[in-house]
Formats: sequence, structure tokens, C-alpha cells
Amino acid sequence: MIFGVDENLFLAYASSVMTKYIDRLNYTETYGDDGHTYTFTGPCVVTGEDYSVTVKGSELFKMRQTNNIRALKSLDSGDREFLISGTSPKGWDKIFS
Repeated sequence: MIFGVDENLFLAYASSVMTKYIDRLNYTETYGDDGHTYTFTGPCVVTGEDYSVTVKGSELFKMRQTNNIRALKSLDSGDREFLISGTSPKGWDKIFS
């Protein structure tokens, strides 16, 4: 159970929200020493400040295939949350301070 909701139902909902928000962000695609990456940038819904998250291409591909945020294994929870809800770590700090 997550927040009193069945885990699979919660993850399905979170994935659908994430896909909608991530699809509204601008991104750049890079091929370099770190491999194939995508950097998503957009405003935090709380602070209005731009925030960027860089995702490995292989992880993004797996996330799109499975519709599961857990595929983005190299991201910390703050970066994953931004892709799900549009709230940056600074935004969460502002909400709970």
C-alpha cells in the first residue's frame, strides 16, 4: 500500500501523470562520453523556476516501454518526482518549510 492505495494502482496512476508532464517538457538529446542522454527542462509548478533532469537514453526507452518510473534507476527521488508531478526539490522544500 502507498498512501493507503494499492501499490499497482498507485504506480499506474503515477506513471500516467508522469508521462503527461514529461511530455510537456522541452528536452535536448546528447551523445557523448556519458552515452546517449536526454535532458528535460521545464518550470517547477511550485516555484516557477526552470529545473532540469538528465536521463540515460536506455532508461528512458525502458520507461516508455514499461510505463514505469522505476526504470529511471540512475535518478534520485527528487528528479523522478519532478518528472512525475513537475515539483522540483526546491519546490518540495518550499511546500514543507
